[in-house]
Amino acid sequence: YHIGTGQSSDSLMWGNSNGVLDALIDFAFQHPNVILELKTKSANIGHLCRRKLPPTLICTWSLNPASIVDNEEHGTASLEKRIGAGRRLAESGCIVGFHFHPMIHYDGWQQGYGDIFHRLQQLFTPAQVAMISLGTLTFIKPVIRKIREQGRHSQVLKLPLVETDGKLSYPDEIKLALFSTAYNSFSPDWQRGVFFYLCMENQRFWQPVFGFDYPSNDAFETAMKRSYRKKIDASRNKPDV
Repeated sequence: YHIGTGQSSDSLMWGNSNGVLDALIDFAFQHPNVILELKTKSANIGHLCRRKLPPTLICTWSLNPASIVDNEEHGTASLEKRIGAGRRLAESGCIVGFHFHPMIHYDGWQQGYGDIFHRLQQLFTPAQVAMISLGTLTFIKPVIRKIREQGRHSQVLKLPLVETDGKLSYPDEIKLALFSTAYNSFSPDWQRGVFFYLCMENQRFWQPVFGFDYPSNDAFETAMKRSYRKKIDASRNKPDV
């Protein structure tokens, strides 16, 4: 089960407003067959740090280079705060994960994303990280219309979007460059020990990016759950610090 938002206030998301976070944590303890993923762009982990957490809880962050966060992800925590929050929870024994969705193609994207990939490998071990997801900007026309109506300062609609798979997104060559660069930036230990996947992307990208694919969505979900369960079981077997 996944809970998250596209954009979130640094002070509100993952807070325990009206006891919601406590209720989710208690539910996870009571139902160990359920894997609960929390996803955010916040760094508000104070309540989680004060609670005993179930091993089936996975806390994940959506990441982008600082220039994208500062200019496009208004009202969210900085890149440094997000990574720092993940580090604190990982050190406490909580399993974490990271979503690069949407990846943005811009001048200097190789350096911007490359720096993040390098930092994650410095600050975390594959054993601490459940997943890394990759995906790009994808719009349906009503969403584009809504963005224009809101009048927010944004450069995203100036990007080279084309009609693909019934939506507006990047051309295939840009997608392949983004995803392949990301995956190949991680060491073999990370590629073997972390579940990488493409989020809301066509199956045709899997083989050229990862060197494998899944015959069906059911097979993909089975592999994902098996990988997550392996991390959860390993965390259960760790001695208390």
